[in-house]
Amino acid sequence: MIKRLAACLQSSPLWWGQCLLCRHDCEQQTLICRQCRDELPQLARPCTRCGFPLAVEDAHCGQCQRRPPPWQRMQVLADFAPPYSDLIHQLKYHRKPLHGRLLGQLLAAAVSPPLPEVILPVPLHWWRKLRRGYNQAEEIARGVQQVLGITVDPGALQRVRMTASQTRLSRRQRRLNLHRAFVARPRDYRHVALLDDVITTGTTMAELTHLLHRQGVESVEVWAPCRTLEH
Repeated sequence: MIKRLAACLQSSPLWWGQCLLCRHDCEQQTLICRQCRDELPQLARPCTRCGFPLAVEDAHCGQCQRRPPPWQRMQVLADFAPPYSDLIHQLKYHRKPLHGRLLGQLLAAAVSPPLPEVILPVPLHWWRKLRRGYNQAEEIARGVQQVLGITVDPGALQRVRMTASQTRLSRRQRRLNLHRAFVARPRDYRHVALLDDVITTGTTMAELTHLLHRQGVESVEVWAPCRTLEH
């Protein structure tokens, strides 16, 4: 109870007024100062299907042309490196939900139309969410919602089976780990964005995309502040 209350208080305007990166005062009580925002790295020429950086302007990388992922588009901000990795670490392991709101606001400023009708945060198992106090993907989604006004539906997807952490698993082990881990509650959506904090192999997003396609969703986008360099 105390941990959840602390997380709730940190999300309130009482914490606003200082940049979450440099701790200097922010103009107009934003979460990041102008100088830090101007210095943030961003992918210049990402593949529109996997987010992998390209040497030249192109629609898809060679791998996605040979074997495209199940989703229709991916939009990410940057590689998983400072300062984004620091923000995500604080969000996930140090009960700093306000960092998720900042990541969401930054992501919202970078995504391009056409926009989806709804954002579906990747769900946590209820026990992990209880221990953490919140779902980090939902906190990022709320930041996007603040800027773009897109509906966030945290109840459309549910993680019904507790799975091992994906961090140290191979691609094949991740697929086995996620088998039948999710269910989707029927919704009349046609164009959705799946949102997570970091995209690594894309196994979780692929599993959820297949599930949503079976539910009748026509177009699935994958959104995240960061992706790793795995390909």
